[in-house]
Amino acid sequence: MENVREPYVSGAFYPDNEDLLMPMLESYIKNKPEDFKYKKIIGVIVPHAGYVYSGKTAGYAYNIIKYYNKKRFLIIGPNHSGYPFYPAIYPDGSWNTPLGNANIDSEFSSKLITKSDIIRDDKEAHSVEHSIEVQVPFLQYIFNNNFKFTPIILGKQSAAVARDLAETIGSVNEKPFIIISSDMNHYEPVNKNDEKDNILINDIIDLKVKKFYEDIEKYNITTCGYGAIATLMLITKSMKGKIKLLDHSNSGDSNNDYKRVVGYSSMVAYTE
Repeated sequence: MENVREPYVSGAFYPDNEDLLMPMLESYIKNKPEDFKYKKIIGVIVPHAGYVYSGKTAGYAYNIIKYYNKKRFLIIGPNHSGYPFYPAIYPDGSWNTPLGNANIDSEFSSKLITKSDIIRDDKEAHSVEHSIEVQVPFLQYIFNNNFKFTPIILGKQSAAVARDLAETIGSVNEKPFIIISSDMNHYEPVNKNDEKDNILINDIIDLKVKKFYEDIEKYNITTCGYGAIATLMLITKSMKGKIKLLDHSNSGDSNNDYKRVVGYSSMVAYTE
């Protein structure tokens, strides 16, 4: 029997009904992407909150994916529980959402496990984590399940882990499109939250990985997928690429509560 992961946050972070989910996604993915010069798109950074909060910002990145039309994806996000510590991969089978089953890229998953000393096969670690799940319906909406993806969640997100992942991914000849799932700073007044977000956004654009980690510690910035972001920064740097900000928002834009917000950004990594 095929291994199928059942949804964990369907009905909470996004509608558990196709008739409600499809028009919501359509409202986020409807415009041609911002025009910029690129030779190759490496990947994107997208938020993973409830769709009513971060879906519009995520849509900026998925509009690019829609027009770029790549159909193999590597999605890296944080493991919010922090355990297990190692990068946990879901290696085969499929993930179910209200839009059907999305297939795992078992061939690419196997390559990563073989090449890396730290990535481990652990389906169970993914069962109660939402950071990757919320990305899947976006891809299903665009490609009607005609795509494959490899999901990895990170417990420990150190610079060493990011370097190992970046080197492993870089060693594979045919690289998939990389989707990094991360929200920005959490639960501070909007001005303070935006200030912290902008510090990291500038570090990401400048591809300054060391400063990125130093600023997280110095300013106590609570970006949840920082190790995943650093991985994309390292890959982009190795390819002599750039990262561009597409959109930045916060939860207060949706619920009008600006006293305790979460920041969201949509960014694209590319080569000219």
